Amino acid sequence: MIVTFGSINVDLIYLVNEIPQAGQTVLARGSRTEPGGKGANQALAAARDGADVVMIGAVGNDAMAPIALQNLESEVDISRVVRSNEPTGSAAIIIDADGRNMIAVAAGANLAAQSDGVEDELLRNASYVLMQMENDAVQIENLIRRVSNHPAKSILNLAPAYRLDRDLLSLVDIVIVNEDEAEALSGWLGCEPSARSLSEALNTGVLRTMGGEGAEAFINGEKVTVPALRVDAVDTTAAGDCFVGVLASALDRGLLLDAAMRRAAKAAAIVCSRPGSQSSIPDNGETDSWTWENQGQSPA
Repeated sequence: MIVTFGSINVDLIYLVNEIPQAGQTVLARGSRTEPGGKGANQALAAARDGADVVMIGAVGNDAMAPIALQNLESEVDISRVVRSNEPTGSAAIIIDADGRNMIAVAAGANLAAQSDGVEDELLRNASYVLMQMENDAVQIENLIRRVSNHPAKSILNLAPAYRLDRDLLSLVDIVIVNEDEAEALSGWLGCEPSARSLSEALNTGVLRTMGGEGAEAFINGEKVTVPALRVDAVDTTAAGDCFVGVLASALDRGLLLDAAMRRAAKAAAIVCSRPGSQSSIPDNGETDSWTWENQGQSPA
């Protein structure tokens, strides 16, 4: 079982030809509203890949809460998601014609999520506890310490980049960063941004995703690199979250690191090939059917 302590948002998505510069107004080609949030996206990706997932988080008592929960409620255990007087978290996402994005997030009710919502019994039964940085940092820090005293392994997606104490990060089993987050983390630690250098500086496992260049990891002294699949990118919004969620699911059911990373890369490529946030996340059958020999073709 995977326990996800994380954000639950509504994504307000705007499709533009070019991402605007500071002070510039551009007309969008279209817009849509979707459920999102790093925590919710990763929980949903893990569940669609076949994992048993429990979500811990918070939404508001507003009209956006049902939108934020509409996918989770049918695929994830949300019985521990609480209601807050703060508005449901939201994100404004601007996507250009090449699928690149720019995102601003308002945490809202996500800051009301409490780490003690993850009771000790859950930690005793979970194989992995998955966290990101869109909730209150103190609650995340508390949960990292608690997980370190249980058999469950912790995965922290340090996104968005937030400076946590080196000793605290060393308690995490796998720290996942993208290229920008790796640069920030390496600056704080005084090392190179590679997975190996970050891992050695923290004395724990580190995985770095590198967009079109694939991903690399250095965990328990093992270096693993996997390429990205070549697809025509339509929308990269949820690709990173899908990678993390599917990686957790694959590790949960016993896949070795290399196989888990390759599966996560396949799922992320499928996400990039079609529009949407949670709506673009594949189920396990879609990921199973996509092979490395299919590179350059659009997933069915």
